[in-house]
Amino acid sequence: MAKRKKLVITREGYLLLAAIGILILALIIIAVATKGFGSCSGKEKAAVASPSIAPSEYHPAPTFTPKPTPEQVEITEVETPAPETPAANATDSPAPTVTLSDDPGALTEPTAEMIAGAADGKLIKSGVRMRQGPSTDTTIIATGLKSGTKVTVYAEDGDFYFLLVNETKKYGYISKQFVKLLSVLGETSSGNDQPEGTVRGTVTAANLALREGPSVTSKHIENYYEGKLVYIYYQEGEYYYVLVAGTEMKGYMSAQFVKADGEVPKKEG
Repeated sequence: MAKRKKLVITREGYLLLAAIGILILALIIIAVATKGFGSCSGKEKAAVASPSIAPSEYHPAPTFTPKPTPEQVEITEVETPAPETPAANATDSPAPTVTLSDDPGALTEPTAEMIAGAADGKLIKSGVRMRQGPSTDTTIIATGLKSGTKVTVYAEDGDFYFLLVNETKKYGYISKQFVKLLSVLGETSSGNDQPEGTVRGTVTAANLALREGPSVTSKHIENYYEGKLVYIYYQEGEYYYVLVAGTEMKGYMSAQFVKADGEVPKKEG
């Protein structure tokens, strides 16, 4: 029977075995640690790999609005009415109202003296109102009067004229700013004061000057309006020497703007 050899481990062998043991132990520790990290749940991995931030006022969730087609745009513009524009300076307080009333002292028809001194006139603006009295607080008795409407003016009262609308034969008051006088108000001539030997004439200009002499440079006396009656004594140069009907005013007016009813004599000498 063969003799079994005895295994002898040298000092170097012990060192080698110790090194191998340390290596194996290190491998085991690494394996355990690696398995532990790998045991994390899929939810945790997702949280680590891609953190999500809940929508908040600082990080609003993105929204997507599909762009409307041309047909949708057309339907919207046709069927959806535009919002009404709010009234400017709207308040909860009700708008103030103006109460109109009759003026018991207002004229309702002209006196004989007013008729004698009446002046012709016309309206110079459309949409004019006629009132019962000489105030914007009095009752409106006619509306929509048109520019050019002929009127007969009998008297003035403050900022208003008392007059007659010739077409409708209605008396009332209209603001002076809307009336143009075509003759002088208050003159009482009816044509019966014509001096002997004179020729009747009518002013044709809108505003004709009466002067002291037969020249444009002569001193101005007064202005008279279209339709004014005058009595012509004679012609001197290009001027008529006249008496303004209903007054004692005498002077020269351009013959070009006075229509004579007959032949006017020339000044002698």
